[in-house]
Amino acid sequence: MFAVIDCGTTNTRIYIVDRNRTIAACGSRKVGVRDTSITGSRDALRQGITELFFEILNEYGIRDEDVEFAVASGMITSEIGLIEIPHLVAPAGLSDLSEGILEVNDETVLPIHRPVYFIRGIRNRYPENARAQDLRDVDFMRGEEVQCIGIIEEKKIKEPCSIVALSSHTKVMYIDEGQRVTASNTTISGQFYEALLNSTNIGKSLIKAEGEEAGGYSFEELVDTAVDCVEHAGLGRTLLMPRFLQVLLKTDSRERDIFTNAAIAADDLKAFEEMRNKGYDSNHYIFYGHESRCRMYEYLLKKRFGEELVIEFIYDKEEIGKLTVRGAVEIALDKIREREGEGKTCFR
Repeated sequence: MFAVIDCGTTNTRIYIVDRNRTIAACGSRKVGVRDTSITGSRDALRQGITELFFEILNEYGIRDEDVEFAVASGMITSEIGLIEIPHLVAPAGLSDLSEGILEVNDETVLPIHRPVYFIRGIRNRYPENARAQDLRDVDFMRGEEVQCIGIIEEKKIKEPCSIVALSSHTKVMYIDEGQRVTASNTTISGQFYEALLNSTNIGKSLIKAEGEEAGGYSFEELVDTAVDCVEHAGLGRTLLMPRFLQVLLKTDSRERDIFTNAAIAADDLKAFEEMRNKGYDSNHYIFYGHESRCRMYEYLLKKRFGEELVIEFIYDKEEIGKLTVRGAVEIALDKIREREGEGKTCFR
């Protein structure tokens, strides 16, 4: 068996997986790279992951010696993670990620008493002497590349497509005919919405108020109106409009929330357009994230780029979580096969 460590901004999840790709145990803890940002120290992150690992073994009755190694991905390899590792340069696929693994046997990095295989993120290819004027070509990922491999393996993808993550960010990732991540384009949309909700006076317009009545608007009317406002008035002014909808017009919080999410999504369309303008324009999209956001982007993309688009969704939380496991397992097993083919000892 081996462990799969999925470390994000605020949470870390660990899965114990056997050689048959079966999840034998799992657990999570509210600890992530945000703790490093706040404290300026990796200690909280290191301790939290270590404690979670041994708690899972104890809870599920798994013998310590039965877990051979760990595979880690996500923000754990960033400058605010446990160890900073340079990105691979796109295009990169399963074999590239496997070859790029960094094996660490250092208890000062993560004291779990076994090798940790850190999976590198992927960045766009751009000139080494790139300057600020080249920023539209610059992008990177840490963690989504593993989820992409999970989706490619799960869905047996053989043709070019775009995989889109809808989480704290919207990340559009183009997969070429060789099943490699070729380029990505990212916005801060998810965090943008959270900041609007929790840190501005617009937030109270998105929370249900007593006695309010719906304005009777359909989903399509609200989304189309938000798109029109973003295109002609700009995103900044449009995001003030939920207050107008609440104070001056007749709407309820559900309608205002749809309008707000649609405005942010409408601005995200520029990221999709940029990818298509650069030649990353397959007509097959696979979205993973919250169902309502998936449906919103489906509506917007088909209206902008044509009803012939093929759009798939993955929105079950458990299924999304398993994408990282599936991808990490495939990358790890590819590494094992490579080691065994070279006649080298695999792990311990």
